[in-house]
Amino acid sequence: MSDKRELDAVTLTMWWNKLITIVDEAQATLLRTAFSRIVTDAWDFSCALFDTKGEMIAQGRHGFPEFTGCMSFALHDFLAAYPPETLQPGDSLITTDPWIGASQINDVFFVTPIFRNGRIVAYAMNVSHSPDVGGRLLSADSKEIFEEGFRLPVIKLYQAAQPNEDLFRIIRMNVRVPDIVIGDLEAQLAANTITARRVEEFMDANKLDCLDELFEEIWKRSDLAMAEAISAIPDGTYRGEVETDGFNQALKLCCAITVDGDRIKVDCTGTSDQDQFGINTTWRWSFAEIAFGCICFARPGSPVNGATLKRIEYTVPDGTVINATYPSALGGRALVSMYLPSLIIRTLGQAMPGRANAETGAPPHLTAYMGTANSGRRFVDIMFANGGLGGRPSLDGVSALGFPANISGVPVEVTENEKPLLFRYKQLAADSGGAGEFRGGLGQALAVESTSDEAMTFAVRMDRTEHPTIGIEGGQSGAPAAVSINGEAVHSKKTKVLQKGDVFAIQCAGGAGYGNASDRVSEAVTADLADGYITDQAAARDYGWKKT
Repeated sequence: MSDKRELDAVTLTMWWNKLITIVDEAQATLLRTAFSRIVTDAWDFSCALFDTKGEMIAQGRHGFPEFTGCMSFALHDFLAAYPPETLQPGDSLITTDPWIGASQINDVFFVTPIFRNGRIVAYAMNVSHSPDVGGRLLSADSKEIFEEGFRLPVIKLYQAAQPNEDLFRIIRMNVRVPDIVIGDLEAQLAANTITARRVEEFMDANKLDCLDELFEEIWKRSDLAMAEAISAIPDGTYRGEVETDGFNQALKLCCAITVDGDRIKVDCTGTSDQDQFGINTTWRWSFAEIAFGCICFARPGSPVNGATLKRIEYTVPDGTVINATYPSALGGRALVSMYLPSLIIRTLGQAMPGRANAETGAPPHLTAYMGTANSGRRFVDIMFANGGLGGRPSLDGVSALGFPANISGVPVEVTENEKPLLFRYKQLAADSGGAGEFRGGLGQALAVESTSDEAMTFAVRMDRTEHPTIGIEGGQSGAPAAVSINGEAVHSKKTKVLQKGDVFAIQCAGGAGYGNASDRVSEAVTADLADGYITDQAAARDYGWKKT
């Protein structure tokens, strides 16, 4: 800061919250100006503010949690490709390289340097899921990255505020819905522009020429908060593992978590080898999932930023399903990686019984689908639905909750208005929450009928059809997931074609229960029956309830 003044606690808190508010406004800008339902309704994006060293200082409060761990690395790659001295006001850079970014070509990383008096004082970054990047439809049954669309290295999309028209032409030529894809890119630019504008206004209002000292103080406080949170966990090495459905055979995820003072070390040696199909993930994405689990368990007493992540070390052999090597397919990476946060939380629960929640019905359902819209134009979209949160030490799990990915479903009315689909139902699946003293949350279920005269492609992406959630402290498993077409079970990760009149139905996994079902208070069972969360049969079987 220009006058080298000391930051008192009140001023620091106000300024720190102001930075978070700035990023929140950037997120609102992206949400309100984007074209795709993946952004405007499903919230599949995040925004953040970085210092001049490439470290994340503040992130929005409603972004995609896993993007935090990926963004914390990515800016260093951007600056390696374009050092600060090669940048000028009005420049913006992007990449879709999944080994730099979020382990999926559809996730577009967008970076804009923020200048003041001719020098860079910060960087704005956002990540947004593009509805289409060419190639085959986003799916789990691809076999190499080249099938999944065109990849962009770190490159300038805008130079001195002028669009790179050649690059825009390349993008338009390679996607099915160019107006929507380009509209989303321009929304990403708008979000970063708002971040830059508000940072400049903040500096003007407080007569600041530089933000380095403020950023350093925020970094120091964030690091201290995480150190104190980790220190509260008893030292030791805790081991856990979980099986996933895999593509054609089960996969195993292993972890050995060592808590040593104020650091956490996670070693995933023993995890299954990478798969021939697209259910692999890169190191950065699996780190992001693991870090999120560690943060949820440790509960640092400050907002989460790049400093929060620095006390988490992660190792896993190359060539495993959560550290896949090029050119592995990655389109269904969430179908394995989203097991990791619950695995971490459940394993750390060995250190502090009574803190961990039971396993959550993640991964969510995230089938990509395409066809001809009611308007007569092509569409590409994702149909999201969530499983139930696991039961907690003192509360039931929340039903149909996006965890670890806080994605939302597109409203039925919006989908039916735009796409040739008729919803037969969209509801909570009764009896899907695992029984326990605290019941697991219910999974979501839906069924849609194709009303299109043309074929529609559904790239099914679902897991937990064979491996339901795991309860803790005596809690029972939740109901498994299910996928069917016209009432017949189909492969949960293969691309299917629907004809007019075909009905596609899914049920997401229920959250597992916490504690013994025999300890659940009778009033809670009665309330669940009244709400339709459980049936008479399940109440009698799991809780000994008798109809009067």
